[in-house]
Amino acid sequence: MVWKKCPWEMVVDKAFRAIQNVGGLLLVTEGQAQKPNVMSIGWFTLGIVWRKPVAVVLVRPSRYSFQLLEENPVFTVNVPQETMHREIELCGSYSGRNTDKFALCGFTPRYGEDPTVPMIDECQVSLLCSVVQKTKVEPSTFIAPIVTEFYPRDDFHFVYFGEIKEAWQKEND
Repeated sequence: MVWKKCPWEMVVDKAFRAIQNVGGLLLVTEGQAQKPNVMSIGWFTLGIVWRKPVAVVLVRPSRYSFQLLEENPVFTVNVPQETMHREIELCGSYSGRNTDKFALCGFTPRYGEDPTVPMIDECQVSLLCSVVQKTKVEPSTFIAPIVTEFYPRDDFHFVYFGEIKEAWQKEND
């Protein structure tokens, strides 16, 4: 299998199937220390906003990935292989502040044309995104059951809109 650039629209179905079947996607960030970090994400969407193709991800300020996104507003969203349930679980269970999750999961960083944040070579699809807007989730705008279920500790997300700069998928030689 080799990595090939593709239109971002070609990977939408794979991303949403991975959320349903594997349990999530893998968000990679890399800050000033130039050490990549990966976290599992289950809240994600793709679309067109401001006439730009965007990937939308939610990250809590308590997460190490938040700190790295603030240092370097570029990220990759990686679609795991169908067999990567364990890796999704590990990347959602440990903090990158204390654990090298690339090493823990046996991931290989692979840089595309933009060398600031890697893709995960073991994944099937990767989207390289540059943040064009971020918004802090405002508690007063929710209906009460959402706050009760998803924010019992008042740890509200930031929503990052990342313009999709590159889309890659693995294809047969």
